[in-house]
Amino acid sequence: MTELESPDELLVMAAILGNLEAFEQLVVRYRPAVVRLARSIAGADHAEDVAQDALLLAFKALPSIDEPRKFAAWLSAITRHRALRFTKSETAQLSKRVPLDEALLENIEALAKGPAETALADKERDESMTKAIDSLPPDYAMPLRLRFLDEMPLNRIAAFMGVPLSTVKWRIHHAKKLLRAKLEST
Repeated sequence: MTELESPDELLVMAAILGNLEAFEQLVVRYRPAVVRLARSIAGADHAEDVAQDALLLAFKALPSIDEPRKFAAWLSAITRHRALRFTKSETAQLSKRVPLDEALLENIEALAKGPAETALADKERDESMTKAIDSLPPDYAMPLRLRFLDEMPLNRIAAFMGVPLSTVKWRIHHAKKLLRAKLEST
């Protein structure tokens, strides 16, 4: 946290009192983590929608927060619940589809892809890295993604995940060792 940034607790209190810019600062601060968490539960195709829903719900429920200093963990719990609820309803919708719907959707996806992908080597490298990260246990993959892909400070990762800073540091260290071993074996 730089000297210019307000603590979460002050921003939460200001947002409760009607300061929309304070809530916007919280959104800018935690949106990457919210999207990342939503993606890990609901999948990449629905992560943005789930994240938007979670942030809107958090905004509406902000006056009911018991401990403003624990905003990040509170937001994480909201995101997890919204993603799980979405996944449950999506599964119910998929079970109602008929085979014709599936065939039409496959044809639409094939048309949308267009010409061959550029920079195939970069894409393959990114895919192997993503696969390796995806194969890590979630407790290790999430802080690794938040730190290196979303460039989130360690203290915010700890707050978002609701664990001590030392735990985040250890999980990232251990995740890097696991990731290195997976990539070397490929």
